[in-house]
Amino acid sequence: MLALTLVALPGWLDQSPTWANEPTATVLSEAVFQVTEQQRSWWAFQAVRNRVPPVVENSSWPQNEIDQFILAELEARGRQPTSPADRRTWLRRATLDLTGLPPTQEDVGAFLADDSSQAFAKVVDQLLASPAYGQRWARHWLDVVRYADFYRGDPNSRKKPDTFETTQAWRYRDWVVDSLNGDLPFNQFIVHQIAGDLLPSPHGDEIYPAGLIATTFLSNGVWDFGDADKEKIVSDMADDNIDTIGKAFLGLTLGCARCHDHKYDPISQQDYYGLAGVFYSTHFLTDLGRKGGEYLLNRVPLVPKSVVEQRAERVKQLNETKKKLAELEKREPQPADDDPERLMLVAKRDKQQSALPPEPPRALAAQEGGTPGGLFPNIQDVPIHVRGSYTQLGPVVPRRLPEFFAGESQTPITGGSGRRQVANWVASTANPLTTRVIVNRVWHWHFGAGLVRTPSNFGTLSELPTHPALLDWLAVRFVEDGWSLKQLHRRIMLSATYQQSSVGSREQRAQDPDNRWLGRFASRRLEAEPIRDAMLVAAGRLDPALGGPAGADLTIRRRSLYVQTARWKRSSYAMLFDAANPDASTEKRHVSTVAPQSLFLLNNDFPLSQAGQLAQRLIREVPSDAAARIQHAYQLLFARPANSEEVAIARQIVASSDGQTGWEDLAHVLLCSNEFVYLD
Repeated sequence: MLALTLVALPGWLDQSPTWANEPTATVLSEAVFQVTEQQRSWWAFQAVRNRVPPVVENSSWPQNEIDQFILAELEARGRQPTSPADRRTWLRRATLDLTGLPPTQEDVGAFLADDSSQAFAKVVDQLLASPAYGQRWARHWLDVVRYADFYRGDPNSRKKPDTFETTQAWRYRDWVVDSLNGDLPFNQFIVHQIAGDLLPSPHGDEIYPAGLIATTFLSNGVWDFGDADKEKIVSDMADDNIDTIGKAFLGLTLGCARCHDHKYDPISQQDYYGLAGVFYSTHFLTDLGRKGGEYLLNRVPLVPKSVVEQRAERVKQLNETKKKLAELEKREPQPADDDPERLMLVAKRDKQQSALPPEPPRALAAQEGGTPGGLFPNIQDVPIHVRGSYTQLGPVVPRRLPEFFAGESQTPITGGSGRRQVANWVASTANPLTTRVIVNRVWHWHFGAGLVRTPSNFGTLSELPTHPALLDWLAVRFVEDGWSLKQLHRRIMLSATYQQSSVGSREQRAQDPDNRWLGRFASRRLEAEPIRDAMLVAAGRLDPALGGPAGADLTIRRRSLYVQTARWKRSSYAMLFDAANPDASTEKRHVSTVAPQSLFLLNNDFPLSQAGQLAQRLIREVPSDAAARIQHAYQLLFARPANSEEVAIARQIVASSDGQTGWEDLAHVLLCSNEFVYLD
């Protein structure tokens, strides 16, 4: 494998392929690219091994094998896990964790009354079967894939956000929700997103809508609309897909090899352009647009071609009728209402209009073939871009997978873009990275930190895993369970590790302040979406409906998943509470604590409105007994009763204002409390 430096080659342009007349073509002097011994021996690049759970001294604590791995590391350091969380705390934790919504009073009562050995398992299974599970966990995945509903708009414009161009990206969001709720095996989840347009319909239909929609993963990227350099846009599209696939599925920063050999991982610039040929041979645009103008993204019909053609013919006939009517009115500027020719044309137009079927649904799907009008318009191999620029081209690299990871004797890609080969390699059990990466992500989303604390980077600059044997054990079980995310959730949540209290001793916190060894559950603030959704639930206002286009702003009653995610907007509620920046793949959200968050909760119309609705609900559901009403509020918001001190404080707040206003004040105080916005 070669790493190359720039040397001009006179006469090369005379023998060059179709792109030669555009950029300056060059070839490079050879310098050997070598994989180092450190890279060869790096833990993440080794085959996943089936580890044996270790023997532990405190054999009564483990609930499953996960606990044996965790406890062995604690005992090796002379420590013990903390006590289990009480049942109410665990139920609120599990329910918010899996569904992003708080438990109902009925849920709490049923769980507390169930003293069977399967009580915890029943809860987990019920939560995994809830449609809210897919809504909650889809948001996690959308962070990783730089998802946005709306991607165009001027933040200084006077236009409302909903007047900007809507993409069909919401169909991808709904596909993710449905795939998670249906427990689509994760290897198929991968293949659909990289090459779903190439998959046959499982029902034998001409069109496979889910496969087309899934490739929005590739099309919904972060590219500059207004860039006058159209070829740079196409180059950035290929780079964005290589980079996102690397981070999301493999935990590799493949994009670092765009301009030169990767500085730290065994990925050469030739590897990069072997992959780049795959994505240059895939098109996401119907038109690059004029210089300085905007490009047009693919909007692929989700119906058979014959249906599209039939509608097009009807539109043509309707337009011909309209044209004749316009010509008549032009000949006779004011034809009589009873003019026979006019009456005939109007009747024909109206009949054709009423019989016209609606526009077919469309998806932002990827398709085979290069970008029309671009430098690489066909399915083809591409040359190395010197320093990442298409204006300086080196030798052509055959489309292929990275050699260190996929081997040097790969089957050549001779037909199609090569996305099927990329998808199958990423989703292969022989790939040492993919299963480790997704298992680690799920662990991160359950515990607030992964076993590897750099979820999108498993390369040589990543953090070492705290429990490498556990990571491999989980990866092996994940494949044995049919790549089932739901089974992975179940294993993790039914462990004693997950069921621990967040209240550890002072000594324990001093010994392990970052909780790397998982001797307790780490309390953490809820994300922006469950904070807002829990407010709507408490107020009795949440609309749980699934799917469809996103709403324009915070005031809709639907879940936060269905509030617009716009790339150009940085002042939204979600961004204030540390939502993922949709400009790039986000491996983990960072949690800030800043004054504007408190000011939002105190003064914004949304929390104030929910506090008012909550107060009305409390009065309606407990009409006369103030103490019982306070207890009802605590059960709704915290899944527990209020203690005597809390009741006394609540009474003081209510008494400080007249009538319903006092209850609104109390509701507002409780909605702003740490207990409401934290997961224990």
